[in-house]
Amino acid sequence: MSWTLGLYIARRFTVNALFAFGAVFALIVLVDLVELMRSNRKGLAEFSDLVGMAFLHAPSLTITAAPFTMLLASMVCFATLARRSELVVTRAAGVSAWRLTLPALGAALLLGVVAFAIYNPVASALADRFKHLEERYFDKSSSSLSVAGQGIWLRQGDELGQTVLRADRASGPIDRLWDVTVFRFDQEDRLYQRIDARSAVLEDQSWRLTGVKRWDLQPGAEADAATQMIETAATLSEEVRLPTDLTVDRIAESFAAPETISFWALPGFIGLLEDSGFSSDRHWMHYITLLATPVVFFAMVLIGAAFSMRHARFGGLGGMALGCILTGFGYFFISDIATALGASGAIPVMLAGWAPPVSAVLLALGLLLHLEDG
Repeated sequence: MSWTLGLYIARRFTVNALFAFGAVFALIVLVDLVELMRSNRKGLAEFSDLVGMAFLHAPSLTITAAPFTMLLASMVCFATLARRSELVVTRAAGVSAWRLTLPALGAALLLGVVAFAIYNPVASALADRFKHLEERYFDKSSSSLSVAGQGIWLRQGDELGQTVLRADRASGPIDRLWDVTVFRFDQEDRLYQRIDARSAVLEDQSWRLTGVKRWDLQPGAEADAATQMIETAATLSEEVRLPTDLTVDRIAESFAAPETISFWALPGFIGLLEDSGFSSDRHWMHYITLLATPVVFFAMVLIGAAFSMRHARFGGLGGMALGCILTGFGYFFISDIATALGASGAIPVMLAGWAPPVSAVLLALGLLLHLEDG
């Protein structure tokens, strides 16, 4: 096959992919805008703000829909070539179906690399900005958990003020902390108590601190009580109860969503989670899913080609298109189940991340072998 023909097919596929991406992007923006308008009950956001938020949120959603975009692009590309009899001419010239799909497959692999290496970091930054705007306009609570190189930070509030907990490490279910420091602030953000503890266990509506050393901080006698604090003598206790409204589920939900973290930053964040004792399965699952994007795109192009490389005069194109779409939805259904099982730790993350795309490639190759003479 000549370079001219290869470039022609690759260009047609890429143009179809960009048009399909634009259509999906516009559809997502419209649907998300309607949902944002429904959520804006208090009217804190202007319509222009909601439109901006919809555009900020759409890129992260288009990554999820990208495999379906590739499937549509492949189906339209090869169906158009078949309808114009271009496939018949190339096949008569001795070019096999396998060689005809190579340019589109190469373009799909390149687009897959661009998707996770370039587009994902941009989409993650925009999704993070969307989360902040969502908190501002819709009164959604911000994360109460932060994981950094200096340890784990938890924040909780009550009628007395804010309480901040810092721990060196935690258990996987996030119900036990070690080497804990507690800072308690009043409603005017003044520190009034510090607690050091050997460990903290999350129980029903309280933290049970053991090996406690506590300092009660009182306003200075000769200075402004709002600005000057004097440390009193430490009080030692074997066990202290600290009230809380946190639960294991609420803490787990406070992790930074994988969608808001760049592909390149995910390994470092996963390392912090594991060093702190948290489960990183959900973030590993997202990382492997992004890494497998070129393989998924490869499979979608093969599936689209297998169902659409049929001459129009043979008929049955509608049934073939329906079969193609149903096959794509079947893949997404299985992939979602595998992702959920991998993120929950029910099956190994590597198996959950790579089995669906590899299986899709094998299925597509089998379909192409069955429907084409090669």
